[in-house]
Amino acid sequence: MQQLTKNLAPTKLISILAVSMAIILAMGVFVASFSWAEKLQVASEFLVPLEMKYSTKIKGMDVELTQRLVKNENGQFAETIVAEGVLGKVTEKGLFHLSQNGHVIPDSFTKKQKTIIGKRFEFQEYDWQAKKLNFSFKEGTGSIGLLSGYQDTMTHKQQLRFDLASGLKDIYYTVIKKGKIEDYRYQVIGNEVLATNIGELNTTILLRKDIIEGKEAADIQSKIWLASDWDFVMMKFETYDKNKVTTMKFTQGTLDGRPITPLETKTEI
Repeated sequence: MQQLTKNLAPTKLISILAVSMAIILAMGVFVASFSWAEKLQVASEFLVPLEMKYSTKIKGMDVELTQRLVKNENGQFAETIVAEGVLGKVTEKGLFHLSQNGHVIPDSFTKKQKTIIGKRFEFQEYDWQAKKLNFSFKEGTGSIGLLSGYQDTMTHKQQLRFDLASGLKDIYYTVIKKGKIEDYRYQVIGNEVLATNIGELNTTILLRKDIIEGKEAADIQSKIWLASDWDFVMMKFETYDKNKVTTMKFTQGTLDGRPITPLETKTEI
């Protein structure tokens, strides 16, 4: 049960860059036929160093995003996402590790926001031994009980890549955000040869919906294109808010030191 040291007051100040960070959320369980060793091997093969760059427009203003993933010397993985624009900068950092059965286990999450409306800081730390998450952000601090499989806004999209590779097409995740539990559903709806900044790429298309109080939201929250030939890294992301669509597009990137390259074009003789 969630316990706060003070009441959480709703805030009306939502920065444009904070909205842009939500775009990259688009990002489980392996099929039963996989052994634990196989699951761990698959997960390890996916968690190679990467650097991906994206661009979007929020209210007509350009925002550039950079995602990086590295493995630390202690075996822990570190992912950072930085969104920058004329209004400021937002940085998210997540630390996580792999369980023996190849699942992503979050260790901590931080978010620093410095914009024209001021500074903000969020922090989540996972104590899996005590089965407790401690969190702190502007509106309050507190703790919440942890159950196996809980993810955060960053780690669940890494788990999504593994689950897609294992063949799953309808996947649910429980995600902790600002001390609150949220449930997401991802559904594979097809494939598309997507035109990108670097050329055409094979992609898998997913829809994401929120589960609110046990019921699936009527509206689709987002649509995601992941590169099928490049370990399901994100190529395009659309978020929907009433009649408004915000799109983020891949511009360039590397995976395990290799530049992401498009499909070969056939030359007519």
